[in-house]
Amino acid sequence: AEDTFTEEQNELVESAAEMLYGLIHVRYILTNKGMSAMLEKFKNYDFGRCPRVCCSGQPCLPVGQSDIPRSSTVKVYCPKCEDIYYPRSKYHGNIDGAYFGTTFPHLFLMTYGHLKPQKPSQRYVPRVFGYKIHKP
Repeated sequence: AEDTFTEEQNELVESAAEMLYGLIHVRYILTNKGMSAMLEKFKNYDFGRCPRVCCSGQPCLPVGQSDIPRSSTVKVYCPKCEDIYYPRSKYHGNIDGAYFGTTFPHLFLMTYGHLKPQKPSQRYVPRVFGYKIHKP
């Protein structure tokens, strides 16, 4: 009998290892040391900027829409408009959202309260020939 894995078994082991790493990651980023590391990434705009014009390039934070693995991919949360968006980076688009969880950006902004921006002061108003559109 050979002691080597089949290709299918190797893929299962890799998949399980990736999930284990991701679940450890989501716990780590909620620790003081993890928050500190994520603060540096936030300051470097590693997670991108809000795509809304009114948010003036606000740096975003990663967020999952579920804490259950394989439910959805990671999204980015804008602390200014308080909405979530698809990340611009194709690399980020393939990461499981559960590896960041639903708690991280909110706990991060509670921890570093001085980084929570004011809500956008301006709001886009749709107009036709300069007139505001009346909603029926």
